[in-house]
Amino acid sequence: MNIHSFHDWFITGMSVDIDEKSVVLTLQSDNKRDRATLTFSGAPRCVAEGFAAQNIVYELKSIEDFQTPSYKSALRALEKAHPWGSDWPLRKIIAISSSLGAEIIVEYDELDIEYSGAKPSESLAE
Repeated sequence: MNIHSFHDWFITGMSVDIDEKSVVLTLQSDNKRDRATLTFSGAPRCVAEGFAAQNIVYELKSIEDFQTPSYKSALRALEKAHPWGSDWPLRKIIAISSSLGAEIIVEYDELDIEYSGAKPSESLAE
């Protein structure tokens, strides 16, 4: 799946519904006209650290290869925050690094992205 890196976009909100196993992130470009809503379904675990009044995305990275060091590192962070056994099925992971503010890791099955305004110009695939 090609996913935009959202470099220099702002994280404007995050909501978690543990019963529905969903995580919703809202992002806004610096022009304040372009927005994106990322809805992660089948998301039993997430970690958000350093959430501040201003949260600027450096990179949103999709990690789907379970053997990579970046996947294993993200999985360790999730397991540290959610230490309820090691029998979790492997899922895709999104890791959001920041220029300022929140660092977020979300483990999920499906991702839906809705845009209002223009999409970011760059995209990545792993």
